[in-house]
Amino acid sequence: MSKVFVDANLLIYLNTVTNAELRSLLESFYLDLLTRYKAFTDPLVLDELIYVSKVKYGVPYDVSLEFIDAVVKPYVVLLPIGEDEFNEAAKAVRDYGMKPSDALHYGAMRTRGIPLIASEDSDFDGLPEVKRIWAVPNR
Repeated sequence: MSKVFVDANLLIYLNTVTNAELRSLLESFYLDLLTRYKAFTDPLVLDELIYVSKVKYGVPYDVSLEFIDAVVKPYVVLLPIGEDEFNEAAKAVRDYGMKPSDALHYGAMRTRGIPLIASEDSDFDGLPEVKRIWAVPNR
């Protein structure tokens, strides 16, 4: 089974979107990922999910923590970030001009051979050994 890294934007949308049509599209995309791939993420993604959900969308911390417990942790493996991941991230910042948090995700992916990322963030496009997939084509 192939592997996929789940980026924060997907989880933030799943935690905050109220538009029924968009929510259905995102939920279907997430379920498809979980069916087709072994899913991974890292603690920085969860940090961003909790923070952005609160600051941008007004979702209380407790609601986001419950979302993580119910919708993320049972299905997505939480990867640690250590020195190896940091070293890969530092190289990505230098070589590709990546933002540090995205570079740490990339480092976590590289050290574990994860070739796909579920993200709307086009900063991941064109990176070696990474293919970005997203719920909304051409976005």
